Amino acid sequence: MNRIVALFPVWVLLASVIALIHPPVFTWFSGSLITLGLGVIMLGMGITLEWEDFKRVLTMPGRVVLGVALQFGVMPFLGWSLGYLFDLPREFAVGLGLVACCPGGTASNVICYLARLDVA
Repeated sequence: MNRIVALFPVWVLLASVIALIHPPVFTWFSGSLITLGLGVIMLGMGITLEWEDFKRVLTMPGRVVLGVALQFGVMPFLGWSLGYLFDLPREFAVGLGLVACCPGGTASNVICYLARLDVA
């Protein structure tokens, strides 16, 4: 199992190449299956947490506030700035700003978990 996890970047790269060459391999995974898949991943990440993790997070409110400020302050500003810098049409710039407001929780938590980092 450790070998499979250690090769995670290779699996991602391989899946990306396959999707680029032959997209129908992955197009069946859409709609409600994506919702189900994200739910299973989030449940799996939540199951790895223990009560001590929540207690530890509550002891460092400064880091929580910093994370919230970066996610909902700096990220949207960077999204808007990139839209302006690349002179995107207004609709695309607004979309980029909205996407920049959305935390990338599912993917980042999986990568952090595989790297044995702090997912709490």
